[in-house]
Amino acid sequence: MTLRDLTIEESFPIAFHQDLLKKQSEHFVNNSIANGAIEGGYKNIPTELPPNNIIAPLMINSKPPNLLIGTYIKKNWRVILTSMLIGGVVWYFLDRNIKKARLRKKIKI
Repeated sequence: MTLRDLTIEESFPIAFHQDLLKKQSEHFVNNSIANGAIEGGYKNIPTELPPNNIIAPLMINSKPPNLLIGTYIKKNWRVILTSMLIGGVVWYFLDRNIKKARLRKKIKI
């Protein structure tokens, strides 16, 4: 009785799926940012690893996609904080001007 050799997917299912999830999440994030819309991230999303990538070593300690958001925030916290502060200041001044305009309108009537 001769048995066939196991594929990489069958030998290391968890590592293979983590590597595929990493590829999908990178593809999703890159295309979502490039297109400016979430729908763009789903176009041509990889459903299997290319054959030439199977020869490469599997990523045993790869991070799941939910940890990529934390990494993004850790790397870009200054930009995020600055954007929030500037946005808050702009929002405050716009809201204050709208309230003043309403008050002026009330006083004229």
